[in-house]
Amino acid sequence: MTAPNVVVLLADQWRGQDQGWLEGTTERVSQVRTPNLDRLAAGGAAIAGGRASSPVCGPSRASLLTGRLPHQHGVVANDLPLSPRLETLGTALSGAGYQTGWIGKWHLAGLPRDKWVPPAARPGIEHWAGVDCSHDHVDGHYYVGTESPTRIEFTGYEPEVQTDLAVEFLAEQDAPFFLTVSYNPPHDPYDSVPVHLRTGYPIDRMTVPPNTPDSDEQREVQRLYWSAITAVDTQIGRIVAALDRLGLRKNTIIVVTSDHGDMLGAHGLRAKQSPYAEAVRVPMVINAPGVPAYRPAGLLGLVDLAPTLLGLLGLPPIGAYGRDLSDQLRSGGPLRPELLIGNWVSFDNGYDQGIGEWRGMVTDELTYARTVDGRPWLLFDDRTDPWQLDNLVADPASAGRVAEADARLAALLAEAEDAFPPADRLLTQLGLIDDWNARESALRGDRARLLPAPPR
Repeated sequence: MTAPNVVVLLADQWRGQDQGWLEGTTERVSQVRTPNLDRLAAGGAAIAGGRASSPVCGPSRASLLTGRLPHQHGVVANDLPLSPRLETLGTALSGAGYQTGWIGKWHLAGLPRDKWVPPAARPGIEHWAGVDCSHDHVDGHYYVGTESPTRIEFTGYEPEVQTDLAVEFLAEQDAPFFLTVSYNPPHDPYDSVPVHLRTGYPIDRMTVPPNTPDSDEQREVQRLYWSAITAVDTQIGRIVAALDRLGLRKNTIIVVTSDHGDMLGAHGLRAKQSPYAEAVRVPMVINAPGVPAYRPAGLLGLVDLAPTLLGLLGLPPIGAYGRDLSDQLRSGGPLRPELLIGNWVSFDNGYDQGIGEWRGMVTDELTYARTVDGRPWLLFDDRTDPWQLDNLVADPASAGRVAEADARLAALLAEAEDAFPPADRLLTQLGLIDDWNARESALRGDRARLLPAPPR
């Protein structure tokens, strides 16, 4: 048998509570239907502890690819470019003889967003069909080309078009391959999901989580969001069916995950960048040869994914923080007990909602975070309070738990060599002031937060 293939199905802004296979478990559940994901979960490692270390697009995607945290890979905010000098999952697999491909959103090539991504800006990825960042989910465009770009217009729903491209890629392979299909939905705009795909969730049957203000508008947004998840799930089924048809399925590692979640109105917030479970928790299903069907205890962060996949392939791990959890997956054992999370730089939606820089930690049992000035911000007992309604930080009876969680966070920060500086100091240390000012000017206009250029 040849070396296993790797297919990563990466949706954007798919929160971990919205997975059908969680129904009937003690994990929080929703009414969403994901039959194709459920089948993969039933035959592999269905990980309720999937987490994003930095719940926002660029920083999280860079962590997924490099096994590094934002202060280690430099993509501390959206639209800052990933350094081509870093080792990535793409470079590691390309160097091991894999044919590599990426279809869909990249969002790691800096500004402008709507562009072809040249090879230097997508290290290790040979075949590429997508756009750096676009939210045109219907009747849009993508770019192809290795040395120069060709823009291709498409009609219809973008995930269906991207799956067509993925099936073409799979049919052409004659050697071990690595393919990521990076779907933009269920990312907003929520109303971009075609009308014929919305019929499965009648608004009069919607239930709104207890941590989310109820209204007709909220129910409609939730209906659209779930419809987009089910639409992406349909495309996951098409990919798996193609692997079966081509005789590749039994020798292919399939991962379904997302770069972060979506607050979707929970706690009165939208988008991401917060420590709440709706933003941090992501789907994580790994269906692979040699991995038994089980539901692991513990966590697997997106930052662990690159070293773990390489470990499943018998290749050396990469990354400065992520762990190779392949032995645990093969043996059906528990995963890592805790994970450092944070918002290294506040920007865009997070900044506008008053979410500053923070660091935190998650375990199977709790979520804790402190602000950049060292103040404990929130502590939730996720076992007894799964909707994170009771912040224990100000509870005198919980002072010992807060102190213990803060000490554990301090140890994680020391392990990661993260001094937790404020954003302006971190951007200066990383030499990113010019890149930051460029993204602020381009995307924020008169709301841009420009930083003084460092002395030259």
